[in-house]
Amino acid sequence: MDVSPNDTKFNTVSVNRQIKDGVFKLLFENPENAAELYYAITGTMCSPNEIQIITLSTTVSGKLKNDLAFVVRGKAMVIGEHMSSSYSNMPIRLLMYTGQLYEKWFTMKGEEKLLYRSKLYKIPTPEFVVFYNGAAHKPEKEILKLSSAYENIRNEDFGSLELEVPVYNINKGMNTELFNKSSQLKQYSEFVATLREYNKLYDDHSQAVTKAVSHCIANNILKEFLKQHGGDIVSILTMEYDVEIAKRVYGEELLEDYNIELARKMLADGESIEKVIKWTNLSREIIESL
Repeated sequence: MDVSPNDTKFNTVSVNRQIKDGVFKLLFENPENAAELYYAITGTMCSPNEIQIITLSTTVSGKLKNDLAFVVRGKAMVIGEHMSSSYSNMPIRLLMYTGQLYEKWFTMKGEEKLLYRSKLYKIPTPEFVVFYNGAAHKPEKEILKLSSAYENIRNEDFGSLELEVPVYNINKGMNTELFNKSSQLKQYSEFVATLREYNKLYDDHSQAVTKAVSHCIANNILKEFLKQHGGDIVSILTMEYDVEIAKRVYGEELLEDYNIELARKMLADGESIEKVIKWTNLSREIIESL
């Protein structure tokens, strides 16, 4: 795989890992759009006034942020993430977010002390979802499990914890059923595809963003959203970033994705695990899990 650190397009893709998350968050923190998104996933309709946005601004060290979290009718807590890069560790991150979100929920309701009473305290059911629209090839939908990250097989003498999350590929042309139920999600997918096309046409990222936003407004792609937040969108998409860190992170994650796909093909062809380790530099644990 040939990835050049000096490639301008490489730099803009690296930036897009971070910036698209901000646009996704801004779009779906609108209760009306969140309600539409919930319907697309579950088939359950609800009104915007039944949606309570509780997204975390920071969590743990202050470096991690939750993309989207909302409570539906006080009974379901949707914890969602948008990813443009590798998402293998999302169950772990979602677990970290979940405790923080419940703590926020208790505090908002002023009911922290009820947890220490004898009567069972009812909480909104956690519901997890990840949306992916990176450049690497991924299936339309896959299920990630927290237990895949465990070092040991579960000991039956102890209680255990599992967290499952579906990952939906929302690149243009994928998951049409979801897009048919949520025009905002479909238009977001088209917006990202447009941004990628303009990044190919212009070496200057800021110019590419401006042109992409103008094109989308002219073609009724997130038109009202972009007209209302146009300045914010351009700021988000052209924010300052550490080029060296972006290039290193992007390079490492893309290389890992490439090696995993190579390992799958080698194993399918009957190659030994030792040979796959030698050619991909992946750990034995990862290869055995494939």
